[in-house]
Amino acid sequence: MGIGKRIREAREMRGFTQKDLADKLGVTSSAIANYENNVSHPKEPILYSLLDVLGVDANFLFQDEMHNVYTEAVSLDEMETIVKKYRKLDDDGKELIKSTLDYLEKKQKSVIKFPRHAPDTKELNSLDDNTIDFLNMTPVKISEQPSAAGSGVYLGPESFTEYMVQDNELIRRTAFAVPVSGDSMEPKFHDGDIALVNFEPAEPGDIVVVTMDGLGYIKKLGEGVLLSLNKKYKPIPMKEDIRVNGKVIGILDPEWF
Repeated sequence: MGIGKRIREAREMRGFTQKDLADKLGVTSSAIANYENNVSHPKEPILYSLLDVLGVDANFLFQDEMHNVYTEAVSLDEMETIVKKYRKLDDDGKELIKSTLDYLEKKQKSVIKFPRHAPDTKELNSLDDNTIDFLNMTPVKISEQPSAAGSGVYLGPESFTEYMVQDNELIRRTAFAVPVSGDSMEPKFHDGDIALVNFEPAEPGDIVVVTMDGLGYIKKLGEGVLLSLNKKYKPIPMKEDIRVNGKVIGILDPEWF
């Protein structure tokens, strides 16, 4: 599962946006989005700062990982004792413990590889021998350019690439997907989320992907204006060239890749 869910939970409890947290840690907003989506994990110095800034301890961040592995074997008191012993180790000792845990975690997991881009049919035979071709995988078009929840960015048709994801009812309703950039649609959509979009008719009150002045936006459709869910952003008046590209129907779960 990773610690991303707990980082996001702690950040929201503190009332921080991803940019707020990024500024306090000296990293980019996209780095925070990657942490929360388990795309990457904070290095040790950033992790220590993260614990301090969010006002939580390692038990909070790693509770899901520890619960999954040690639910029956270790009590909460024992887990706290282990963490206290870990904190007393020098850097070499901590690195040894982390390396051992990483090795054991990888050893007990099945190694399953998925192609990042959707392959052509003729390329299927060239996949690595240990690649498993699941029949419940299906391609979805994801824009390589984000659609801003803030100020808007270019959203052109040539920027879409097909990726293989797990097949489900929501994916089957999806026409294309667009990464979210910015915090103006929080708390429902976060920077780094991938919004799923289809061509169902949109009405005022729906969350939509639109282009206007050549830029793409994810906004709530209002009467003559585009609305943000984050109240600190003002409505954006619609212009004559506005085009509603589709209605947002959900968020792509990173585990579907």
